[in-house]
Amino acid sequence: MTLARLVTPGAGLRRWHRILSDALSRDGVVVELVSREAPQRPAAVALLDELEALLLARRRAGLFDPAPGAATHRTEGQPDWIFDLSGRPEPEPGSVFPVYGGAVGDDARDALLLCGAPARIGLAKKDGDRLLLLAQAQIAIERPGSLAHAREAVATRLVTMIRALARRGTVTPLEVINVAPAGAGAVAGFLARSLAQRARSRLGRLLAYEGHWRIGWRRPQDDGVRERLEWPGAARWTFLADDRKRYYADPLVFVKDGVTHVFCEEYPYATRKGVISWFPLDSSGGPAHAPRVVLEAPVHLSYPFVFEHEGQIWMAPESSGSRSLALYRADPFPDKWVLDRVLVADADLSDATLFEHEGRWWMTATTREDDGSSWDCMSLYAAPSPLGPWRQCGKGPALIDTGAARPAGRVFRRDDGLWRPAQDCAAGYGAGLSLCRIDHLDETGLRQTIARRLGPPPGVRAVGVHTLEAGGGYEFIDLCGWRGKAGA
Repeated sequence: MTLARLVTPGAGLRRWHRILSDALSRDGVVVELVSREAPQRPAAVALLDELEALLLARRRAGLFDPAPGAATHRTEGQPDWIFDLSGRPEPEPGSVFPVYGGAVGDDARDALLLCGAPARIGLAKKDGDRLLLLAQAQIAIERPGSLAHAREAVATRLVTMIRALARRGTVTPLEVINVAPAGAGAVAGFLARSLAQRARSRLGRLLAYEGHWRIGWRRPQDDGVRERLEWPGAARWTFLADDRKRYYADPLVFVKDGVTHVFCEEYPYATRKGVISWFPLDSSGGPAHAPRVVLEAPVHLSYPFVFEHEGQIWMAPESSGSRSLALYRADPFPDKWVLDRVLVADADLSDATLFEHEGRWWMTATTREDDGSSWDCMSLYAAPSPLGPWRQCGKGPALIDTGAARPAGRVFRRDDGLWRPAQDCAAGYGAGLSLCRIDHLDETGLRQTIARRLGPPPGVRAVGVHTLEAGGGYEFIDLCGWRGKAGA
């Protein structure tokens, strides 16, 4: 039996502390809660919190709202883990505590979030004047213009990381780091940037669609991006036309009888629900016809991963709204699809990508661990066949990294090794790509090295790119930008 002591702020238990306590209990950990006096917020940060509360007018309970129940104290037995979540710069002796860019305490957390630096957090123990780093991650901040939402993103991932550490038991420190000062949060600058960002976004939405995706392709005259690990200097891309009433994204390609078939997400702005559409390329490299809807479901669909197995053609589109991953069979290919089975049930999977390696099938997908972001936690699954049964490798995510977790296209081979394109969401959803070499893959997990990060290709107007695909002698991407609602 594992016993964990959670040290919480004396001002009272918060909802995220209760969520963590309940999650650890479900994991089989006996939890005791004790409180310690916590430091006061700096006056400028307290004022920012009050201003945000007025501006945001939240309609739901926040993770830092008071939680029912009081902190209780156990007297019998020594805890296996002490997790100090009080926010003090000097944590409980012998405890594991959060670190933010190498600094300790709630002020360090707020300083990191206020300055706009990458949200790198960790769990550490004291070793004299140094810190032994036990776990680390770069997490997704989906709303960087709100300190309250950014804090909640941190709290959610601390739940994920503490659960993983408690399940693993004793661990070898990742590295030894010197204690960094908390630094001063630039509250005035953060508030100004936040207000300006909201004003631009509100004005932009009146005039244009934010996050308008479009699909492009080219026929490489030399090595493609997956071989070069960089964009060509001056490439000509062909872009799929749209009527500004919808966007197209997530191009996944299947070649049959010499014809390159492109499946993609079609997102009509009127319905705000994605469907799967298809178009083939003709002999000149242009679309043979406009995209046609080939699959629709009660929930949003996207990322139509198409593959062949045992003489049949299959599609596993993202359907995270149903909390399952369904598999469809072409009957007939390419424009009729029937539900064949559910590959993974009771899981919120995004952008599931299947591949075969050394006689076994593997799947990477991002998951909303502890009801957090779908950008930063990648889970790994394994199966004897793409038809299943699929089993998650380990408990919890195999990787927490907003810069290289979420899949962005098929796994490919390069220099006799496995590579995966991933989304780089550090600067926002779909901001760029990370090309990652898979260094280790088995049922204990996946390790990778980011070889190159890419923003949108040169010569195009775009603020993001989040798919890299190849097939039939073509290379495919999708680009994100603004698209005018009236004539632009």
